[in-house]
Amino acid sequence: MPTLEQTRRARGLVSSRVSGSRVDAATRPPPPDLAGLVACFWVGRWDLPVDAPHTTQMLGDPSVHICFERSGPDVVSKRVVGVWTRLWERTLAGVGYVHAMKLRPGAAGALVADASALSDRLIPIEAALGPADDPRLLDPDDDVAFDALATFARRHLHARPDTAQAIDACARVAADPGLLRAEALADAEGLSLRSLQRLFRLNVGASPKFVIRRHRLQEVAARLERGGAADLSELAFTLGYADHAHLTRDFRAAVGKPPSAFARAVWT
Repeated sequence: MPTLEQTRRARGLVSSRVSGSRVDAATRPPPPDLAGLVACFWVGRWDLPVDAPHTTQMLGDPSVHICFERSGPDVVSKRVVGVWTRLWERTLAGVGYVHAMKLRPGAAGALVADASALSDRLIPIEAALGPADDPRLLDPDDDVAFDALATFARRHLHARPDTAQAIDACARVAADPGLLRAEALADAEGLSLRSLQRLFRLNVGASPKFVIRRHRLQEVAARLERGGAADLSELAFTLGYADHAHLTRDFRAAVGKPPSAFARAVWT
């Protein structure tokens, strides 16, 4: 499986590299029969002094996650995490691990009738999907837990007629940095803007405009995270912003700090 440095690539990680080196994370491809709806399985493990926690902040993909976590000997969390339109922040301390499934952007409609009901929410699995009692889902062994997670996915993921188009539309945005407007995406998908907005509400949980903007801001964050001295004026032009100031305003609104402060936080 890939290392933490490979896993964290290009997804806007804001956390300090120093404390982050104490957290292990990796991804695994889903079984072939789930690959159309599931982007990956992933695992995170931490063993941190209580007085020296690690805080992760990130601009995540517009994806829904299904997570099974054990923190210490007694604390268990089973949750669905909707598309996070704000900056994601999580502080880890003590000992724990999580096994999770990340859906493809646009695949949330295979899980629930209206993906917007999950947006910016952490919902107990029992409330969102019903019982999840298989003890293997919380097993510390990756192979055992991921096998159980695949079984869980097969039981709960049911693509509907418009899910494939939602996945395709999200993939189009990710693959084409020149696609900068929701109207252009609607044309490419052969839909009216209103129909595209409905498709995204039900299957993604966020608007087309948000998904386009998120990918642009992830590119900014990724370049800064890699340590390059990014020319923000040139980058703003490449990503379709009117000017450097417009990019900085969007970045600050999403991350809570301007690009220069973001870069310092990553490398501190």
